Amino acid sequence: MSLRIISGKYRRRLLKTPSDDSTRPYTDRVRQKTFDRLGAFLPGARVADIFAGVGTMGMEALSRGAASCVFFEASTEIHELLAGNVRTIAPDARAICWKTDIRKTSFRPRGGDDCIPYSLIFFDPPYKIADQVYPGGTLAPALKLLSRETLSTPDAILILRTPERFEEPEVTGWVVHDRWELSSMIIWILTKPGAWLEEDESDVAVDQTPELPDAAEHEDSEELLGDDAGV
Repeated sequence: MSLRIISGKYRRRLLKTPSDDSTRPYTDRVRQKTFDRLGAFLPGARVADIFAGVGTMGMEALSRGAASCVFFEASTEIHELLAGNVRTIAPDARAICWKTDIRKTSFRPRGGDDCIPYSLIFFDPPYKIADQVYPGGTLAPALKLLSRETLSTPDAILILRTPERFEEPEVTGWVVHDRWELSSMIIWILTKPGAWLEEDESDVAVDQTPELPDAAEHEDSEELLGDDAGV
C-alpha cells in the first residue's frame, strides 16, 4: 500500500509501509479533512503521535508547520519503518521516534524537553482495544496522564479515532468537544474541561478553526485500510 504526505513542505513524498495489513492508516481523504479541521492550530504545534504506526499523522503535521513531533510505537518492525520514514522524509525536523508501551510510558522521551507540553495529540489505538479508553480500561491511565499540565497545554487538542457505533468516551481530564462520523469510524475531538466553552475568552481555536463538515456530506468517502496496529 502506498501512502503519501498530502500537503506542506514534504508534499507527495511517500512513506514506507509494511507489506501486510498490520497498520490501519487514515486514507488521504480522511487525513485531508482532519487537517483542514485543525487549520491555524498546526503552525508551531508540539505533536504527540500515539500508536503512530509508520507516522502518517505526525509526518503530515510536521509537513504543515508543526514545531516537533514525538512518535510512539510499540512494534519493533513498524518502529523501524517509522524511524526510516522520518530519516528519509524529514531529516531536518524536530522528531523523536520512541519504541515504548503506551500503557507504561511517561510520555517524556529522553532529550525531548523542548517537545513538551504537547499541544496536539493523535491517539489512535487498535480498534480491538479502543474500548479500553473508558474508565477502568488499560488505556484510561495513559489518557489521564496526558491531561496533566506538565504534558499538555491548557488549549491542547486530543484526536481520538474509534470504530463506528462507539459510545461517547468518558476520559478523565478531557471532554468531548466535537465528533465526526465518517465511513467506518468516528473522530473524537477532545479538549481540556472548560478550554473552549467561552468563545470570547479563547483566542486560539474556535474562531480560527472551521467546524467539521457534516458526515452526510461524505457518505461516499473511502473505507479505511488495514486492521489493527494504528496510523
